[in-house]
Amino acid sequence: MSVYLAFARLTVNENTPIESFNVDEEDFDGSTSIDPPLEMPDFTLTNQDGDAIQLSDLRGKFVLLTFGYTHCPDVCPLTLNEFRRIRETLGDLAESVEFVFVSVDGQRDTPDVLKQYFETRKLDGFIGLTGEEADLRELGTDYGLFFEIGENTSKGGYLVNHTAGSYLLDPSGRWIMRYQFGVLPSMIVNDLETFIQSD
Repeated sequence: MSVYLAFARLTVNENTPIESFNVDEEDFDGSTSIDPPLEMPDFTLTNQDGDAIQLSDLRGKFVLLTFGYTHCPDVCPLTLNEFRRIRETLGDLAESVEFVFVSVDGQRDTPDVLKQYFETRKLDGFIGLTGEEADLRELGTDYGLFFEIGENTSKGGYLVNHTAGSYLLDPSGRWIMRYQFGVLPSMIVNDLETFIQSD
């Protein structure tokens, strides 16, 4: 089972605590506008090729980022499928976007595991990142990320409860949108088209 945080379409500023995003509104459309945009601290993790990658390395492009793990039975595969659809729908505009998957299960999600997972799911051009649990928890604080390693199952594995959804950063590395899991991919496409064309 995964943990889902509810986010409403609202205006957030640098004085708004992450906890206040948790709301329950009937007219919630699944997106949160971060206005003014929030400067996000840099971080360093390892990609699927075993190379160290910093958030600042992705400057110059929009970054659509999600947290998850490769053994996830439901939410993560669906989110990545939607990322792929978004990338395909954007066409040439997708060159202005980096699609990033950050694993919250560094123990199992080694660079080789991430690489094979991406190849199997045909996620060409996507960036997979992994790292030590302490590093993930530190960077996750800035995104309101929650994750918790569950008990071993009868099959010998374990599940990871984690925050679902995705984050959009602008080419300067500032957080500008938050999308709840289940938001229509077309909404994200429309937002990206608007941002890219006005950038």
